[in-house]
Amino acid sequence: MMNEVTQIDKIALAMPEISSWKVGARELVRAFFPNAEIQINKDIIKDILIINISSQSDTLIFSADLLGKNIQKKSYDIKRPIVSKKFKGFFYRFLSGLTKRSLPWGCLTGIKPVKIIQELLDDNGHDWDRAKQSFQTKYCVSKEKTDLAIHIAKVEAPFIDLEAHHKVSVYIGIPICPAKCAYCSFVSTIADKKGKLCADYLDVLLHEIDRFSVLFEKHDLIIDTLYIGGGTPSVLTEDQIQKLLKFLTDKFDLSHLREFTFEAGRPETTTLRKLEILHDYHVNRICLNPQSMNDSTLQAVGRLHSAEDIRRKFSMIKEVGFESVNMDLIVGLNDETPKMFFSSLEQVIALHPENLTVHSLAIKKGSRLREENGCGLHQLYSKQFYDEISKRLANNGYYPYYLYRQKYAQGNGENIGYCLSGKEGVYNILMMAEKQTIIGIGAGATGKIYHSESDRFDKVYTVKDLRTYNQRATEIIDKKLSAYSQSFKAH
Repeated sequence: MMNEVTQIDKIALAMPEISSWKVGARELVRAFFPNAEIQINKDIIKDILIINISSQSDTLIFSADLLGKNIQKKSYDIKRPIVSKKFKGFFYRFLSGLTKRSLPWGCLTGIKPVKIIQELLDDNGHDWDRAKQSFQTKYCVSKEKTDLAIHIAKVEAPFIDLEAHHKVSVYIGIPICPAKCAYCSFVSTIADKKGKLCADYLDVLLHEIDRFSVLFEKHDLIIDTLYIGGGTPSVLTEDQIQKLLKFLTDKFDLSHLREFTFEAGRPETTTLRKLEILHDYHVNRICLNPQSMNDSTLQAVGRLHSAEDIRRKFSMIKEVGFESVNMDLIVGLNDETPKMFFSSLEQVIALHPENLTVHSLAIKKGSRLREENGCGLHQLYSKQFYDEISKRLANNGYYPYYLYRQKYAQGNGENIGYCLSGKEGVYNILMMAEKQTIIGIGAGATGKIYHSESDRFDKVYTVKDLRTYNQRATEIIDKKLSAYSQSFKAH
């Protein structure tokens, strides 16, 4: 019967109408049954796996029926109220017993497991051993993933300045691309051949930068890191990039920057002159993201370049003299076999970039892959496969320095940033730690206002649609400035 359970492709959940429980239940069922169709509180069909969830007094009850026969029932003593975190812990244990398997990240489905380590450190008097034990037992996380999270938390710690309330990081978004990749779920706009879209957007973006420069000066803010991301920022022309960087230099005090990153992710949009301009304006970290070094995969997912293009642009970046280069690879693109992925990995390692980020493919709403294939995954990878990735990187001097997870990721895995010694990506660490205010400028740029006194943050959103941003710029910028201003006045 257990073999039948693991092969189930339709699952019905009958459970209380508690929003947080329903979200957690769906995420955990998806983790155990990555390709199953999931229904919650709909008409129950008898020939599928039915899981009933109920609570009575101080007891939480789970029951599973297959083909009209009960195959497992468990009850757990509880203390009310049952918060989402505790519910997921109980439900994880039930599903683990039902399938006779465990998940490396246990009941954790959130994107920032390392942040939980940091919170447990605070709760346990900064005792690493107690935080580690609490993390592993409370969330049913494997020893390997616990050790990984602890290692990254220790790497991140020196980069986080809890006393620097006047420091902020700035993200500037360019949500424009030359083409849309099949796996991409970001809201971005395809550049028009005449270049009008980029020109119009840049004008409005410079206006927002100007408005924020007044805010920075008024509150004596220090810009700690600056990240220009996308979309594809290198879709801008050489003159437009120079105009943007000169304006930033004129309007912002960039003399205290620890890191200045520019995403030149697509080689077909990156020229020697663009790189020289970036270097002249003291950009010190470049992202060049192949995603795969297999040409058949690149073509299948809509990338407009070859592996050889990546190699040529990497050499060009190094010849110009940038201190740090990040390169991304995605596990699971086009159902690549492990052999194909390791071919990509070895080719990138041979280039020896300072940062190498390995992503687990997440088929998300808004991507062409999701629209065509749903969120199912056809090529599932083993624990040994992921262990081999870490081993090969470690053998070449790379260690993990930041980590985040995504819902419905390939193999219930994670995205891990690796680096050579002393080459950590500071902005990435600060984004995951959420201990510093991040100011988002531009369409689709989300900011985070950090409140140190309560150790929490509020998000500040910008409308994602580029044309709406252009048309309603004054209203949108006013609203954002008001949110940030209120926070800095409080300090």
